[in-house]
Amino acid sequence: MEWDHWCGGRSLHDIMPNYKFRNPLVKSYLKDNCWAIPPSTPYLLLNEIVGINIIEQPRVTWDGAVNPSFSTFYTSFFTHLEEVSWHKFIWHKRKSLRFSAYAWMALLGKLKTADLLLMKGINVLSDCSFCSTGSDNHSHLFFACDFSYSVIISLLPPLEVFLLRPNLLQTFEFFEDSQEFCCWEKIFCYFTICSSIYFLWRERNTRRFDNVWKSPTLLCGIIRLQAILAKVKNWKHYDDLNRRFDINR
Repeated sequence: MEWDHWCGGRSLHDIMPNYKFRNPLVKSYLKDNCWAIPPSTPYLLLNEIVGINIIEQPRVTWDGAVNPSFSTFYTSFFTHLEEVSWHKFIWHKRKSLRFSAYAWMALLGKLKTADLLLMKGINVLSDCSFCSTGSDNHSHLFFACDFSYSVIISLLPPLEVFLLRPNLLQTFEFFEDSQEFCCWEKIFCYFTICSSIYFLWRERNTRRFDNVWKSPTLLCGIIRLQAILAKVKNWKHYDDLNRRFDINR
């Protein structure tokens, strides 16, 4: 009743935010094809509601859509936001929400790395927890660091062609721009990168806060078992992916 935009493109909440209807459904205020609005309703809202002729307009329609669906609302809700080119790397149809959420934050530079915490006046160790030579920041962790780079090329050997270490976005774009991979192979690579980000970030935190260390080989094994195999083994093209990327080694 209050939140849908059925009053000239506005909601009743937009018109009078502080007023609450007892029943949230519009049908509760209809009787014999007429409005049955409680007398206690503020005049401003009452005038807005009774101005809608429910005989001529028996239902609310969505602008530009004869048969709107949830995706119609979803698309309209986010129309004011700028579309980023890398969304397909994160929110593809085979995504895992947990891994994609961390990859999303990493691409935006929003993980709580040491450089960001130091900028906020929080005194933390600035050295990389993997190699102790670089700085703890997004570009180094993904994938300038020797440790993280060894993990990602072990899982995705085609990345070894880089002469210089790629950053995270370049890693995604390498597979997107490549003519050697079909659609479902690219989605597999996107998923693998996202899962690697999640487990690398966990490994970084366990080293910092629990003083527990895993080798690159052990971490790769965990990523394969707990992320890649757990998810990809049910995919239609699993056997083909296994032959190309040696998932099950």
